[in-house]
Amino acid sequence: MIDRQISAFMQSYVVGVELDDSVEQVCQTLDQHQLHCVPVFTPDKQVFGVISASDLVHFSTLHEDPKQQRAWEVCSHKVITVNAAISARQAAELMVEQKIHHLLVMNEQHIVGIVSSLDLIQACLLNQN
Repeated sequence: MIDRQISAFMQSYVVGVELDDSVEQVCQTLDQHQLHCVPVFTPDKQVFGVISASDLVHFSTLHEDPKQQRAWEVCSHKVITVNAAISARQAAELMVEQKIHHLLVMNEQHIVGIVSSLDLIQACLLNQN
């Protein structure tokens, strides 16, 4: 399992938000799709940043208005991306090294999927049975 390509474990349907979506809309998107992370897209569908549930927890401590703050203002701009051909082991090592729980999987400049630490754990558990 650990030597298979990350593309075997990624979610290929990626839900994202737009730069000018409000934080309230981002929260609704996460809730509606039961997600812990969404990419933030520019109008031409390039990845601008990522908003995770932990980013929103931090945002809530600032006591800002979620209807007034925009996705581009609260997202992490240091986006960690990988190529679909890397191994699950390499992806897991990168997640541990960077202390993150999600990786955006890219094909050149286009997002083709997202993989979470839970996706990798699930794959490991399924492989043991």
